[in-house]
Amino acid sequence: MMRSFFIRHQVLAFWLLALLLALLSIGPAILIFQAFPDFGPDMYEANQGRDYNTNILYSLPIALRVSGGAWFAALLLGMPFSASLSAILSSLIINGKKQVKILFKRFRFWAPDISKSAGIKIWLQAIGTVVGLNLVYSLLINYANGVELKDFFVVHSLYSVKEIIFIFFTGLFFEGGGLMEELGWRGFALPRLQESHGPLKASIILGIIWSLWHIPIKLNVWPIHECIAFYFFFTITCILYCIIITYFYNRLGGSILIGVAIHGLFNDPTGLSGFFNSPLLEDPQGLYSHGVLVMLLLVVVFTILYREGPNLALRKGDKQVAASNQSA
Repeated sequence: MMRSFFIRHQVLAFWLLALLLALLSIGPAILIFQAFPDFGPDMYEANQGRDYNTNILYSLPIALRVSGGAWFAALLLGMPFSASLSAILSSLIINGKKQVKILFKRFRFWAPDISKSAGIKIWLQAIGTVVGLNLVYSLLINYANGVELKDFFVVHSLYSVKEIIFIFFTGLFFEGGGLMEELGWRGFALPRLQESHGPLKASIILGIIWSLWHIPIKLNVWPIHECIAFYFFFTITCILYCIIITYFYNRLGGSILIGVAIHGLFNDPTGLSGFFNSPLLEDPQGLYSHGVLVMLLLVVVFTILYREGPNLALRKGDKQVAASNQSA
């Protein structure tokens, strides 16, 4: 009966399982925070006055030097992995190891029929788009906060040049959210949603369920009116992120890795979205700033839709692959 439900409602079943796994992590999270209440301040001190960085290769060695760091590292990697674990378990339930192999086949830079030069070009366009978005966002926040023009391009980074380079390039593939989640969102859910609903509608649906899945791991947003406002902007942002990722995912013939990279760039462990922001700015990540981000993303999304239409560069061959993924 359970297998029948997973076969008939593959994305819904995957999402419910991912949500359940995320909810199950709340209990261990509470126990870990109670056992090591000083982890945050200790991590801040060990990282020379900087908050936890979502780049795994940068932060994990630092976290492991702090009391309780191994537990927190397991928690911070395990909670987002609930999406990918759900994809693996759902694939096993639907059609066993065969379906798992199909799932991991898209863990690639680009499809076999895409040339190396074309693939690299698309990757550079994707990276350049998100980096540009982050930097322009930083400048718009300056403008919104009345920063003088002479200070617009003054770099305010917590990291050295070497650290920025290391965090940026390793963060393309080793950012906690991107690496831990994308096997679920772009590996399992997106191909099925595109086959059933088309790329644009699929991206909207995926953005909504992606946002809702975050609720158990973003319970620190309080009081309730701030929580509602936050999730409104967060859901719109997730939808727009999904449309952008789908566009580059399709251009590469179905690449989970481009989802990992763009997801990581949007989470921004390098801090590019505040690269030109003065440390004196008040609440640069407040709700007003979310509105600025949404407007920027809308410009990119409307440009993509103008160029590609709702098909978002999905190729005919990829539709056939998506269909074969669902035949069990």
